[in-house]
Formats: sequence, structure tokens, C-alpha cells
Amino acid sequence: MALLDHKGESEFPFKKDTVFHAICKAISVLDGMTIDSADQLTGRIMVKAGVSLFSWGENIPIQLLAVSSATTKVQITSTPKTGIMFGGAFDMGKNRNNIEKILTGTSRILSTLQPEEQHSDPARSLSVADEIQKLRKLQEEGILTAEEFNQQKTKLLNTEINHG
Repeated sequence: MALLDHKGESEFPFKKDTVFHAICKAISVLDGMTIDSADQLTGRIMVKAGVSLFSWGENIPIQLLAVSSATTKVQITSTPKTGIMFGGAFDMGKNRNNIEKILTGTSRILSTLQPEEQHSDPARSLSVADEIQKLRKLQEEGILTAEEFNQQKTKLLNTEINHG
């Protein structure tokens, strides 16, 4: 990060792809900003902000990081297109303001959606349920005692909680 860079970040309770689309939509309606490149797979968006009364323009790389299955962290850096010699140090807060505009616009779009819940692997949940049914059948057949059944069931459920 250079001396003149501004940074901002936020977490949203949505999957990375949902946040990616919301950011792209937010930027499309912000004056003076355009998406230069966007890669949904890596979660990278490069935004260009044009020249204004307070700035010679800026490059705004955005990185999305999946914190969990339903939480995404957005990291934004704003870098002036010119260095200190050409007025890059005197952005009058515009670069920081552009970061806030992107985060606020994204938040507005996402606030119209229901937060996405974290889900455990459905195949894993079915297999635990299947295993408990098998244990129950073994107990009914007299192969397992009630105590053995409960111990095995507890072990399976604890494994599900810790890994699910």
C-alpha cells in the first residue's frame, strides 16, 4: 500500500457470488466510476474513477474473500492515478468517499435480499441420519444395548456439530 492509498473493508452476510453481483450493480449506477475488469471466480473487480475537480482519477481494486459459506469480506483500495508530484496527494477526500460510495451502494442492494444462512453439507447430514437409523435397527435386533446405541448416537451427533 502506498502513502496515498485509501483502504476500506466490510463484511456482508451473503455468499461471495451474491456480493460480487451486488458490487457490480452498485458501481454501474455510481457517477464517474466504471468497471475495468471483473473476475467472479477470483472475486476481483478493478474499478476506474475518472478525473474530477478534486482528483486526476483513481484505480480502485476490490477483493472479495469468502469468510464462511455465507459471509463475504470486501476489501477496497483506492490509489490515485497520479503520484504526489501531479496532485495525487490532494484528493480532498474524494478517494475515501468513493470507497464509502461503493460499500454503501452494495449494502443498499444487499439489504433488499434475505441474508443467506450457512448450511452444512446435506449429504453429510443424510449420512448421519442414516447411521443413526442403522444403529437403531441394530438395537432393535438386540445387537446393541440401549446404552451402546446412545453412546454411538451421541458420538455421531457430536461429529456432525463439530464438522457441520
